[in-house]
Amino acid sequence: MTDKSIRIMFTTAAWFNWVAGGAVVVNAGWLFGLFGITPLPTEPLFPQLFAWVVIVFGIGYFWASRDPVANVPVIKLGMIGKLSVVLVSLASVLTGSVSWQIMLLVSIDLLYAILFWRALKAIQG
Repeated sequence: MTDKSIRIMFTTAAWFNWVAGGAVVVNAGWLFGLFGITPLPTEPLFPQLFAWVVIVFGIGYFWASRDPVANVPVIKLGMIGKLSVVLVSLASVLTGSVSWQIMLLVSIDLLYAILFWRALKAIQG
């Protein structure tokens, strides 16, 4: 990955988090409904907290887009966070607490986790 592609990728990761987090802040039921995810969230506190964590991680990705080398720890944390979202979602699907469609949404997180890993390899040589 080139320096320019790394910076663009982290910018898109920031925007993805801001848009996804913002959609949950505004109306988590709408986002779940858009992807056909069931059950719809009924307790507003936990989706709201999750959304704000997603938005804050987006700030970290924006920082990484500005200076990837200085933000290697942020990139590592972001990669762990994105992989955690995928694994927790998969476990929830496998236990039947949420429908499989959640994996459509979190597949983007898996893609970014892989891209973050590739960026780390490029940055660290």
